Amino acid sequence: MKSIPKSTFSLCLVLISMPALAELSARDLLDKARECTASASSLKRVDTTEQSMAAIIDEKRLEQKPQTNVVTIEIDRSKLLARQTAMVEGKVLIILKQGVKAAMKLGHGPWEIPTGLYASIAKDMGNLFVCERETPESEKNAPAWKVALTEPCGGEEAFVIETEGDTAVPLAQERMANGLARSFPGDPALRPKVKVLQYFSKHWIGKTDHRHLLTEQRSKVRMAMVLPNGQQQLIEQTSKTTSRYDYDDVSIEIPVEARRILSPD
Repeated sequence: MKSIPKSTFSLCLVLISMPALAELSARDLLDKARECTASASSLKRVDTTEQSMAAIIDEKRLEQKPQTNVVTIEIDRSKLLARQTAMVEGKVLIILKQGVKAAMKLGHGPWEIPTGLYASIAKDMGNLFVCERETPESEKNAPAWKVALTEPCGGEEAFVIETEGDTAVPLAQERMANGLARSFPGDPALRPKVKVLQYFSKHWIGKTDHRHLLTEQRSKVRMAMVLPNGQQQLIEQTSKTTSRYDYDDVSIEIPVEARRILSPD
């Protein structure tokens, strides 16, 4: 009996493995990436948002200067601790959250318990998929995902998956409406009305370990609201958010003043 040449045997192994690889659809890859992110022992994510906005009041259009905002989220699961850093009106905002307790520091101010808008930010800290959990994809709103190509990203090869056309708009519409409901929990009639005109999402996912490496989201929305003086205001906002992920060891130290709030005992 003739032996099988090594080259033929290697080819057979490749062909056998190909169906298994083909089974990983864009949706499968995205789910695997989210699982990796959710279970990471440490994580640093930097969100950079480029935003342009125009307000229309009494048919007058007022263009605002484009802005770029950077938010850094760090998670140290060994201490069950999360830290978020951003700039607010020229001041550095730091929020620490451990369990259900949170402490914040704005600029040179003291460490204190977050209130108002800052309390809302602290509530969702460390939960990177709050939108997905509160408004999951369903048969009615699920976008069409496709594997566009593979390319280098962050020094490694990555799958690139993205939404097709405007298929992500219905889901984005639901999530933004629910986000406004959280931010304006009072009378729904007084809540701003949002209309998502465009939404596109793109993800770079590592080929070897299926980790999220990079995410890009683009949107165009129109928001209608009533000013305190009764005037109708229409806001058009175009934004692009890029999220970069780093899984190197993250060690967060709690300042003494913040520890008095997080662990008063």
